Amino acid sequence: MTLLPLDIPPGIVKIDSPNAAKGRYTDSDKIRFIRGRPEKWRGWQKIIPDQMLGRARGAVSWTNRFGNTNAAFGTNRRLYAFIGGDTLENITPMRATGVSLGADPFEVEEDSTIVRVTHVEHGADAGAFVTFSGAVSVGGITVDGEYEIIEVIDADTYTIEHSTPANANATGGGNSVRADYELNPGQPDTASGHGWGAGSWGEGTWGTERDTGIDIDFRYWSLQEYGNELMASPSGGSLYLWEQQTDDRAEHVTNAPASARAMFVTGERFVFMLGTTSPMTVQWPDQDDPTDWTPTAANTANVRTLQVGSRLMNGVALVDGVSLVWTDIGVYVFQYTGTDLVYDSRLAGTSCGLIGQHAFTKASGVAFWMSPQGFHMYVGGVQVIPNAEDVRAWVFRDIDPEQVLKTWCIYDQRNHQVRWHYCSRGATEPNRYVDVSLHDFSWTIGTLDRITGTLYRPSTGSSLLVSHDGYIYEHDIGTDADGQPLRATLTFGLYALTRGERNVDIMGLIPDCERQSGYLKYTIFTKDWPNSPGILDVQSVTLAPGDPEANLRVCGRFFSMEIESNQIGGDFRLGIPHLEVAPAGMRL
Repeated sequence: MTLLPLDIPPGIVKIDSPNAAKGRYTDSDKIRFIRGRPEKWRGWQKIIPDQMLGRARGAVSWTNRFGNTNAAFGTNRRLYAFIGGDTLENITPMRATGVSLGADPFEVEEDSTIVRVTHVEHGADAGAFVTFSGAVSVGGITVDGEYEIIEVIDADTYTIEHSTPANANATGGGNSVRADYELNPGQPDTASGHGWGAGSWGEGTWGTERDTGIDIDFRYWSLQEYGNELMASPSGGSLYLWEQQTDDRAEHVTNAPASARAMFVTGERFVFMLGTTSPMTVQWPDQDDPTDWTPTAANTANVRTLQVGSRLMNGVALVDGVSLVWTDIGVYVFQYTGTDLVYDSRLAGTSCGLIGQHAFTKASGVAFWMSPQGFHMYVGGVQVIPNAEDVRAWVFRDIDPEQVLKTWCIYDQRNHQVRWHYCSRGATEPNRYVDVSLHDFSWTIGTLDRITGTLYRPSTGSSLLVSHDGYIYEHDIGTDADGQPLRATLTFGLYALTRGERNVDIMGLIPDCERQSGYLKYTIFTKDWPNSPGILDVQSVTLAPGDPEANLRVCGRFFSMEIESNQIGGDFRLGIPHLEVAPAGMRL
């Protein structure tokens, strides 16, 4: 009897054939590597029962003037602030307030809850919210308070739905009706058509405009801390500021550009708006004054058009004096100079643009991002993240080419990891992840339905992540998935048990866990040859904490193993398990 130690290097390897990847892990879900050993993720729980409207595409957290942590989430329909750890507030900017609708703007029909509203050149879209005040009864109902616009009939009329049906056909409401309109909603998904992004993935060059139509991007938000306040900009929209102590809603920043693709705040407190007057234009106002956007000899406002790429994607303040701005095919460095030009900008690299507006993060002064070509980092220059080839080809085969813009990234402070969430083929929202440990640059993969997120509690490293259906979850707490088992799996690559002349019997398994809560299921698979079409033998055993070994009888030349934790309270950190093996009969 021989003891075979399973001492496997950290990280998942997806690039090699099953036999070439021997002695490595080849698959995982909800697993991370800490100090070289695999362990199960910590859990998550829904932080509040409230559900946000729309698809969340942007998040940020910051510390307010009282030292408390706030967070904000932007969806295609609304902008929310999460304050006090238990309150979700609608802070969506208002598009128009106090608008007079003239005489008798409401029309109702008997036994119907639908109200037809007349407002000349209302400018509203279906799905927007409007609040009425000052109305008198019409058809037995009073149209006061907030309503969702159900249908836009034409430029002057739309419909809403009242909670109570009218008791008569009538037109009315009086002469004092006022309306407050929220910002119109954006698209939840890219509207396929012609222009940039049309055609198949890899058809032509990335960023090349197609002559077959126009794509309308889904709405995403640029959300940034600005002192103790929140600076916010919806894609295709202007700039807004929310001050918790004074504003119920985020307020439009006077004189800000009417439209931008993205926004970020530099370390020098310049508000950079990207894609304003053209897709490649960078614009910023006077330092510390986001209302002064016109460049003069007396201020530090400026406008600059970059050259490499077809459109700007996003930017980040990296360290004091250094910011990055990504295009669709490259990245620029902006170095603060304090001269009349304010910033020196230079191209840092090509074939390393940003694959999605939120597909980047930073940690310890280093930027990490995903491009259409791979995974990159900026440390004084653009580099490929170490060991990215272990998973790169697999990820780019897995990612859905029509949904790449939804890829987003987060820094996991607690575990010092960077994680990208993306849509696998056929998925319309991010459902898979790939992450890299910044301790040893080992990579893991897995599944998770989360569409945006942000660091929440710096003291503990927990994060707030948003599900497809608009609920907010605090991650990295406990062991379970909001009261349900958090299933975690780890797969060992195919391993040669012999040089080939004999089969080998696996007689036993000696587990080794630094910690274990709940049962662990071990499944051993064997094959005759790496490319054999099926499994030769398989056996599963379930071990409780403290079990010294498990008796097995599995035969084959090559084996692999999967470890699974799937129960309430389950947790483990793996050490070096051993197999008890013995020669079987000679192969003929």
